[in-house]
Amino acid sequence: MRFISHFSMAVALATVGALALTAVPQQAEAAKKKSKGPKNSKEFTAVIIPVQKAMEGDDPAAAKPLMENVLAQPWTGFDQFVAGQFAVNLGVKLKDQGLQEKGLGAMVASGFAPAEQMPAFNFYLGNFAFGDERWSEAQHYFQAAYDLGYRGNNFEPLLAETYFKQNMPTEGLAKWDQLIKDANASQTKAPESWYRLARDRALATGNMGAYATWAAKWAAAYPSGDSWADAVSATRRTTQADSTQNLELLRFMKAAGALKSSNDYKEYAEEAQRKNLFGEVVAVLEEGQQNGTVGASHPLIAEVLAPARREVSADKASLPAQPSGVRGSGSSSVMMNFADVWLGYKDFDKAVAFYEAGLAKPGADMNRGYMGIGTAYAYAGNYSAAKQAFSKVSGTRAPLAGMWQTWIGQQTAAAAPALAPAAAAEPAS
Repeated sequence: MRFISHFSMAVALATVGALALTAVPQQAEAAKKKSKGPKNSKEFTAVIIPVQKAMEGDDPAAAKPLMENVLAQPWTGFDQFVAGQFAVNLGVKLKDQGLQEKGLGAMVASGFAPAEQMPAFNFYLGNFAFGDERWSEAQHYFQAAYDLGYRGNNFEPLLAETYFKQNMPTEGLAKWDQLIKDANASQTKAPESWYRLARDRALATGNMGAYATWAAKWAAAYPSGDSWADAVSATRRTTQADSTQNLELLRFMKAAGALKSSNDYKEYAEEAQRKNLFGEVVAVLEEGQQNGTVGASHPLIAEVLAPARREVSADKASLPAQPSGVRGSGSSSVMMNFADVWLGYKDFDKAVAFYEAGLAKPGADMNRGYMGIGTAYAYAGNYSAAKQAFSKVSGTRAPLAGMWQTWIGQQTAAAAPALAPAAAAEPAS
């Protein structure tokens, strides 16, 4: 996990205006008498003047033991604040991160640190602790910085990581959820890297349900072939799909551009081939050819695509064009099998008609039927009807139906026309 280097932090601390050394009494006694602001105690003044002289001398390192002696004493209030200032500035000069951290801690604890700089100060303290693997302390300061509005240095992943470092994965994922929701509610959308980090952490816990949840969140926020492929992979790990359900998953992957390798196309083609869905075999392998995933010399061309092409003409000629043309009464599964064939041939109206006929039969697998109807409508671009069908899917197919719903929302959002600009007002006559 990346964190801000201590050298970079030293530079940042050195540039913070509030850390300019507060004058000690011997340099500005007259000014302090006139001022109604806070004053240092005589006891503190007596011990800090030697520190200041050593810092300004030829060997600033000589000030370190003196400064450490000052910090070891129980100062409070403005004395503690000024002691912290000196320690930070000496630490920057000597590139001593320990002094910088002690000084900054004293300033924060004093109650005199400027309110506008408290977010950054807490961040710096959290980063010091994180670098030293003091996870609970880092969590405390990072959370304080976050609550005070600090959003710099992409530090939110560090805050979430402190929980995982303490073996608190449930709390860590909950923190990721909060951080992402807060970012999305602001003007800045949570970066894609945050979703991937949360997904990786969920996977590392071994909780496949949490992994599936975060993979789906990633795909929902940043849809791509890679993110949707990961979401499908997570779903496969959490559900035991039969051959028909696996084909349904592959159909979604095709729509979402998540078929990424020749093995993906091989799995899809062979699954469809086992069901004699020749049109679907041809469609998916021709897509693989067109995008270059399935090369001309790939065994799939000769062993699967060519035989399927030879079957297409006779197969289509043998199909009933409507449910009433099925010989005999036709069971629910028979009707849905015909629907799958028509879906493969991209005749979506016929596919819907056969799925609906299957749903009307006794013993119908309602979830299979509505999944098929939703897929047909989604392929046809009738997203409203598709969403209605998917909303009726439950059981083991429910996660896939949910992914379809998310994907449809992305398509409709992308297709929404931009608002027309308001017409310019007519000039006064």
